[in-house]
Amino acid sequence: MRLVFWFFLLLNLAFFYWQYSQPQKLEPPLLQTEVLPPGVESLVLLRERGLGTATQTVPKTPQPASTQVGLKPITPAGRESARAPLKVEALPELEPPPAIVLVCFTLGPLKDEAEAGRMYKALLALDVKAEQRLSERQVLKGYWVFLPPFKSYADARRKVLVLQEKGLDDMYIMGKGEVKNAISLGLFTRKSTATARLNQVRRMDSAAMMKPRYRAVKEKWLDLSVDSAQTEKIAGIAALADQQPGVELVQRKTCK
Repeated sequence: MRLVFWFFLLLNLAFFYWQYSQPQKLEPPLLQTEVLPPGVESLVLLRERGLGTATQTVPKTPQPASTQVGLKPITPAGRESARAPLKVEALPELEPPPAIVLVCFTLGPLKDEAEAGRMYKALLALDVKAEQRLSERQVLKGYWVFLPPFKSYADARRKVLVLQEKGLDDMYIMGKGEVKNAISLGLFTRKSTATARLNQVRRMDSAAMMKPRYRAVKEKWLDLSVDSAQTEKIAGIAALADQQPGVELVQRKTCK
């Protein structure tokens, strides 16, 4: 019986030795690499790139003691926490300054350069700047009584002779200009005197006429402008004009 046991044992050992001494066949892998078209990259898993798996744990950043559970941050008295939102208050809207409205005057007429200089300095004392302006205006010179121009000097001369026979004198025949061959009967400064002369001649010739005469006079003026809100300054300018005889303060319609 013992011999039979050793026989089967040796037979099994010989079988296992023969089985493992034979070359093993390689089985094909379960997943074969698929041939991709040109220009298309193959998919690579995250673990193959070394990025780890989705279950990889991220180290936690240690939190300051003030943020740990059960602890409250300690802040100095009277100061807000750095985490509190900053409050920005809206600034009040500023009203625009009132617009300056200028009022313009002219001061004059001034007799000469000396008077203009004195008035200019007086305005500077009131903190008012002025510009000197030279103007020309027509001043009434008198009244002229005359007979209109005749066609010729001979006609005017005959008329003078007729008037002289009637007792009229002081006549003169104009020799040039627009009034050439007119008969001048006198130039008067007063209108009443000129009117009396006119009535005298008209009793002899109804064509007699009276006409005012003017002459050009150059005058000096000071032009200035002031803020209409500065009423005290305007009153000072008016008082300065009242102190000078013959000088007027006239408001201009436009400022130039």
